[in-house]
This record gives sequence, C-alpha cells and structure tokens, in this order.
Amino acid sequence: MKMHWIPLLIALIVNLAIDFYAYRRLHRSVLWPRWAAPCYAGVCALLYGLLCVAVYFSFKQADSSIYVAMYLLLAFYGIQGPKFVALGVYSFSWIKRFGNGLKRFFRYSALVVFLLLVVQVLWGTLVTPYTIEVKHVTIESSNLPKAFDGYRIVQFSDAHVGTYGSDTAFVSEYVDSINAQNADMICFTGDLVNRHSAEVVPFVNVFSRLHAADGVISIQGNHDYKTYYPWESNDQWMADSLRLVQMERKMGWTVNNDSIITVYRSGDSIKVIGLHCFRPPHWKMRADLRAFYPEVDNKKVYKILLQHIPYVWPSYVDPDDELALGEPLHFDLTLSGHTHAMQIQATIFGKRISPSRFVSKFWGGKYQFGDQFLYVNTGVGEVGVPMRIGVKPEITVITLKRK
Repeated sequence: MKMHWIPLLIALIVNLAIDFYAYRRLHRSVLWPRWAAPCYAGVCALLYGLLCVAVYFSFKQADSSIYVAMYLLLAFYGIQGPKFVALGVYSFSWIKRFGNGLKRFFRYSALVVFLLLVVQVLWGTLVTPYTIEVKHVTIESSNLPKAFDGYRIVQFSDAHVGTYGSDTAFVSEYVDSINAQNADMICFTGDLVNRHSAEVVPFVNVFSRLHAADGVISIQGNHDYKTYYPWESNDQWMADSLRLVQMERKMGWTVNNDSIITVYRSGDSIKVIGLHCFRPPHWKMRADLRAFYPEVDNKKVYKILLQHIPYVWPSYVDPDDELALGEPLHFDLTLSGHTHAMQIQATIFGKRISPSRFVSKFWGGKYQFGDQFLYVNTGVGEVGVPMRIGVKPEITVITLKRK
C-alpha cells in the first residue's frame, strides 16, 4: 500500500492539534470527573498507536500485512472520525451565553452523534460493501447509428479483488448480477487488482463467466500498473504487468489499451477506444489519441472512450479548459471509474455529497458537455480502508438511444 506522505502528515498534525485542545478542555473542566482527561488521553494514545502499526505494516510485501494495515486504518478512522464530529457538536456547549439547559442538550447530542456514526461505520464495513446497486442510465445522441438504438452496455469498475483475498463469494455475486442485465457489451474501466497480478488467480474462473454478445472489453487503471508494490526490478514489474494482461485475456476479456475496437450491427458500426491510464502526477495530461486514431475528430463516427481517470475529460472535450491542448477531441460517450466517491457519500435533499468533490467535480454519475457525455462508475471494490458509507458497489446499465 502506497502512502501519500504530505496529506498524511497534514492530517496527523490536525488530528493531534484537535485532540490536544480537547484534552486541555477536559483537564480544566469542572463538569467532568478528574479521570475523564486521562481516559481521553489513553484512548488517543491507543488510536495513534494503531495508526503507527498500520503505517509499519504498509511497508511490508506480504498481502496479509496489507490486510492488517487496512483494518487498523479502519479502526483508527472509524473512531477518530465520529469522535471529531461529536467534538464539533460538543463545542457548542462551550458558548458562554448559552444557558445550562442548552449546554446540556449539546453535550448529550454529542454522545448520540458519536454512537450513531460508529454504527454507520460498522454498517459501512459489514453491510454496504456487499449490497450491489444496479443503476440504469440512458444516453441519447443524434449521432448514434439506427442499428444501435437501444444498445445496452454494462459498466463495472475498480474491482480491487486483492481486498477479498481468496474469498470469491461477493465477486461471484456481482458477476451474476452483470450477466442478468443481458448486455450487448460489458465494459470494465480499470483497477482489477490492488498491487500485483497474483491477486486475480482465485477469481479467474469467476470472471470467465461474464458474457455479452459483443464481449467484455477492459482497460487498466492506476492500480493495474502495480506501482503500489515494492518490485525488486523493472523487469519483474514488466513481467507481472504482462501476466495481468494475459490473465484478463484468459478470462475471455479484450484488453483495449491505446487501441480501437469496431462493433458492427446491421451494416452500422460504433468505435470503442481504450486509453491507457496515466501515472501520477500526469493524470491531467491529455494523451495524443490522434497518433493512433486519426478519426478522433470525426463527429459522424459514434465513439465510446474507456478512460479510467475521469479528471481528464474536460481537457478532451472543452476548448476553454485550462488543461486543454490544441483542438478539442470528440467523444460521444466516455466511461470512467477510479474515484470510488472516496467510499463516502451522503444524499441530502436529493443532492449527492462526497469528499471526492474536493478533488474533482467529475466524481460519480452522468455529466454532459454539449453532445458529449461522461459517466463515472463509483466501483464495486474497496482499497485503502475496507468500508463504503452511503455508496454501494455499482453496476451501471447504460442504454444508448438515438434522438
């Protein structure tokens, strides 16, 4: 598991500062017993100890060590997150002009909020990651050939099978769910593994069951490049990369990296263009698609782009985007994944809210620019922390309609 040290250090400093301030308030408070502050300090020490152990195990090569690190991170954030929200509620009781009754209300409310959030974390660990959501989306275009009116594409993304170890039960369940949609084509938009190709071995037979009239087309995501594993040499990394592609082909998938597939129906056709995933920090750099597909600007050809990272979409289609390079490209539909909605999402008054929004506004669902569409699938697996709060494993059924 690869650590991003600068955000981690910033988060650690913020956590320590808040905990230190809360400890001082408890230590000086006359409302709490004298043992409250030492108990709070002890709980904090335990949590930060878990965090240190998680960081230590994240450097180990063994998959079992990574599982330990993931669940220790879950334990840390599963308590620390609710605790900080509860402290935010509790802090209203420090306002001097509030009466004792109102202050008491905020204190009890803080306890209720903490308990509810801990229950939500448990639900997001034990239930939500195994509750499949099938979403139906319609994409209309006057450019779609008549023979493809009603064409059904099932998209799934970010399987991260390494998180399940050798337990194939849930993966088998969503494979059955995909097959039940009677798709004309199945598209997988990257991140099959967490760190290396061996993670796929228990799932080869399961994924081989996927079937559609025009097959399963896949691309690779940033985790499929396996830069999150400490390889001994570049040759070893290259060999494992080739092995992953070979395993996908063994499953009957068509690996479509920097290539074009033509799908035919009654004399009409559409193009499916697969683009390799960029490595960080170049996710917002546009690849030169014209080099291998000169017709990329031809609006008379209906084109579907498979691109793991959704953040680059504006640089393709919007000439006014700050990252646009030259003339905009034209894709009728782009399918992406990657975000997982950061595995946290809430719906308030019908509006979806996720911390992913702070990274990019293209984090989940359907987006439109003129006659071009982007759909971002929030994935079926987890990585980093084995938890999904408010965002279920997603299978998307996309129906193409001719205007």
